[in-house]
Amino acid sequence: MRLGTKSDLLSKCLEPLTTTTGDVPEVDVLVIDGAAIVNMLKPSTSRTFDDYADLIFCPYIRKHLETVARVDIVWDAYIDNSLKAATRSKRGKGIRRRVQGKNKIPQNWQSFLRDDDNKKELFSFLSQQLAQQNFAEKVVVATNALDVLCYTHDDVSSLPLCSHEEADTRIMVHVSDAVKHGLKRVMIRSVDTDVAVIAVSLFREIGADELWLAFGSGKSFRYISIHDLSNALAIEISHTLPVFHAFTGCDTVSSFAGKGKKTAWETWMAFEDVTLAFSIMIDQPTSPDMDLIMALIER
Repeated sequence: MRLGTKSDLLSKCLEPLTTTTGDVPEVDVLVIDGAAIVNMLKPSTSRTFDDYADLIFCPYIRKHLETVARVDIVWDAYIDNSLKAATRSKRGKGIRRRVQGKNKIPQNWQSFLRDDDNKKELFSFLSQQLAQQNFAEKVVVATNALDVLCYTHDDVSSLPLCSHEEADTRIMVHVSDAVKHGLKRVMIRSVDTDVAVIAVSLFREIGADELWLAFGSGKSFRYISIHDLSNALAIEISHTLPVFHAFTGCDTVSSFAGKGKKTAWETWMAFEDVTLAFSIMIDQPTSPDMDLIMALIER
């Protein structure tokens, strides 16, 4: 597979159309890609997994609750023999270490996080540790495998068992739920271009007033206005953006030889008739109009 550089879609094609800022926007709810945060929150001086939860992870969540009414932590699930499992296997295998409160944290955190079983146990452990915290009147929601845990008495019946493998899509289920509860200024914290693409595609359907993406890390960290970006794009373009992204190269689809995201984007903008093909593919995956679809895509 030619993996390409999928981040170019955001940085070179979409971001020039919208607002990015270094100032923290005022929002009502924060939805966090848990795996991305765990990768960034190094254990530091924590000796055990209990230490990591008590000294690193839970304080991180508590700090964000100072400025928002609700925080959702969404974890990846790990399904055997899936396409995504094959992609993860290419990143190498880490050292297996059972995650229990009193067990010592391995010295190489990144190697530890390359093992799916380690991550599965760690994510469940951290969700359960949140249950022992007192968040007063604030709402904290966390996924645990297919379950949803809420650490207040709020109703989470609108967040049923979810079979989504990746947090990328499951995040939007939580964004939608927050909006239904009247929290209409939402921020997503992630480092994955896929999340930005999905958020742009679904913004109009969700009904949020504002949707921000806290994206990247270090010097490249910025806040991206998803609502402005969605409004800057034609409805058909934003709706079909995930199909375009997958078709031109993502984690499980090869990109075209020597043709990156920017070239593909410019081609789409020069030949918008192909939007019809993308639209049929996203709305009617088993459409009988496959001949029409293929003719447009081949052109």
